[in-house]
Amino acid sequence: MDLPDFVKKAALFMVSKRVSVPENPINRYHELLMLKKLIDDLNINCIFDVGANRGQFADELRQIGYKKDIISFEPVPSEFDALYDKFKNDPCWLGKKIALGDENKTATINVDPNLTVMSSILIPIENASDYVQTVSIEVRRLDDLYSELVSGIENPRVFLKLDTQGYDLNVFRGAEKCRSNILGLQSEVSVQPLYEGMPSYLEALREYESDGFELYNLEAVSRTHTGGLQEMNSFMRRRNERL
Repeated sequence: MDLPDFVKKAALFMVSKRVSVPENPINRYHELLMLKKLIDDLNINCIFDVGANRGQFADELRQIGYKKDIISFEPVPSEFDALYDKFKNDPCWLGKKIALGDENKTATINVDPNLTVMSSILIPIENASDYVQTVSIEVRRLDDLYSELVSGIENPRVFLKLDTQGYDLNVFRGAEKCRSNILGLQSEVSVQPLYEGMPSYLEALREYESDGFELYNLEAVSRTHTGGLQEMNSFMRRRNERL
C-alpha cells in the first residue's frame, strides 16, 4: 500500500537530510510481525527453539500470542539454569540441556561470559580472547530425538528456529530423516563470517532451498563497522504449504 503523500514527502525529506531512526527496533518489530504471520498461516503447533540461551525467543513467542508447544535446546549449564526458571511453570514449554548437530558426540563450546548469546562450538574469527570459558557439552542429532519430542503432540506441525552462531547447517543436516515434518524455518545467516568454517549466507540458503524450502523474509540482525550487512535472520517455508 502506498504511503499518504504527506508521509512520503516527510520521509523523503528526512532521508535527504540523513536523519537516522533506530534500525534495530524497527527491524525487530517487522521481523516479529512476519514471524507471527508465518506461524499462524502454517498452523504451527510445535516450535523447536535451538540455541535458546536464556529463553529470549520463547518469551517473545508467548508475547506475540503463540500458546502452543515450545521445546528449547540450550547446552551451556549456566544459561540452561536461567532458561529453566522461565519454562518450569509453563506446561507447554520444555527445555533440553543439549546442543543439536549433525552427529552424536561430546563437544566443547566457547563461551563469552559477558555475552553468552555468542557462545559457539566454532572458533570466533575476531576477539577470540573474550571467549575465556570453554564447556564440555552433549550434542545430539534431531533425527534421534524427534519421535520422543513430538510424542504427545497431535498432528505435529513443526517450526525450526536456529540460532547457533555458525552451526545452523550442522543442526539441519542432523535432521535429515525428520525434515519433511518441518514446515517453517528460521536461521541466522552471515554475509560476513563470525566463526571459522561457518557457511556463507548463500551456501545456507541454497541448502535450505534444495530441501524444499522457499525464502519468506529476510531481516538485518547486525552490520559491520562500515555499515554493510553482517548477519540476517531468514524465514523460510515449505514450497508445498499453501498460505
